[in-house]
Amino acid sequence: MIIALSGTPGTGKTSTAKLLNDCNIINMNKLIKEHKLYTGVDHKRDTLIADQKEVQKQINHEMQNINHGDLNNTTVIEGHLSHKLENIDAVIVLRCHPSVLKKRLDKRGYSKPKIQENIDAEAIDIILSEAAQVCEQVYEINTTGNTVQQTQEQVEEIIKNIQENKQMPVKYFPGTINWIEEVNSSR
Repeated sequence: MIIALSGTPGTGKTSTAKLLNDCNIINMNKLIKEHKLYTGVDHKRDTLIADQKEVQKQINHEMQNINHGDLNNTTVIEGHLSHKLENIDAVIVLRCHPSVLKKRLDKRGYSKPKIQENIDAEAIDIILSEAAQVCEQVYEINTTGNTVQQTQEQVEEIIKNIQENKQMPVKYFPGTINWIEEVNSSR
């Protein structure tokens, strides 16, 4: 099974992925940088421009080395673009309240325009919406007040429910988190 762990930068994807048990982890951002899977740099947004076709090819290559015959053999592809990959069984989108996200991104030294772009994207559910357009199984977790361990436990609960074909708790259904009012109040 292949799970995309996606979300706006600063929601906790990388920290959570490092703690996941019994999963193969692919850090998409690291893969993009190591294999130079980008077409250039967007200086205005201070980010690499990922070559999605080349990223997909590299992910396919990485997946060839992993046996997915066993139902319990799960690969988690972590990164804010992971929900755009092909052949994903489910997407888990990590979410964070825009005011908390702003503080996290400020701590990282992001520029004011980059922070605003990301908190706006979070407030209007950009990644969740994109994920829902390409995958049938999409879930979301509010990481705002969570420790990394709590988020890890929630991600593992979702994965276990998918593996065992169990009913998913409503709190993980897409659309349960709504920060649209935050767009204007965060400016």
